[in-house]
Amino acid sequence: MKKTFLVILCLVFSATASAEDWISLFDGKTLSGWNSWKTKSALVEGAWKAEEGSLSLTGKGGGDIYTAEAFENYEFEAEWKTTGNSGILLRVDPSSTGAIWHRAPEMQVDKGNPDALKSTSAGGLYALYDFTEKKVFDPNGWNMVKIRCENHRFQIWFNGKKAHDFTVGSEDWKSRVAKSKFRKYPGFGETKLGHIGFQDHGARVQYRNIRIRKL
Repeated sequence: MKKTFLVILCLVFSATASAEDWISLFDGKTLSGWNSWKTKSALVEGAWKAEEGSLSLTGKGGGDIYTAEAFENYEFEAEWKTTGNSGILLRVDPSSTGAIWHRAPEMQVDKGNPDALKSTSAGGLYALYDFTEKKVFDPNGWNMVKIRCENHRFQIWFNGKKAHDFTVGSEDWKSRVAKSKFRKYPGFGETKLGHIGFQDHGARVQYRNIRIRKL
């Protein structure tokens, strides 16, 4: 009986510890913890708002945003829905000049055709990695993404289904970048300690349940 109790206690502690590993990146009420790419300082409410429990772009002029904290190896999760287009930007480097995407790969957020498998469709790694299998996608509702980054390897799940598995710096990566518009930007995607960003592409977009777990 004592041994059984200890096993149960260990399982409960393990589950609690695992849950506590996750860090919320949005409290549902304020813009705390997010920066503006335009100003490279704390995000001030304007077109971006904390609205109905989501981090929402509600109008024009919001600009791209990114987490105040940088991360190296992690698991990231978020849900999103949009009336048009946006993106989740990885390895954002605030010290770089020009647009936020000049150094940061983008997982596409888009309402578009639910059957589209191109990199420029929802869940694709923009201009680099298409889907290889049919995806699960709700163009009018909430969609969930999970991203795991560990030692330059990225794995991305879209609505619970694994969508991409690639390694920044690999020969395959270099070949794809060389054939894309990103070839113009040295060091694209190579910022090891980077921020996570959300793109303003002119359409209404909402993000919620945004959280991260450091590895």
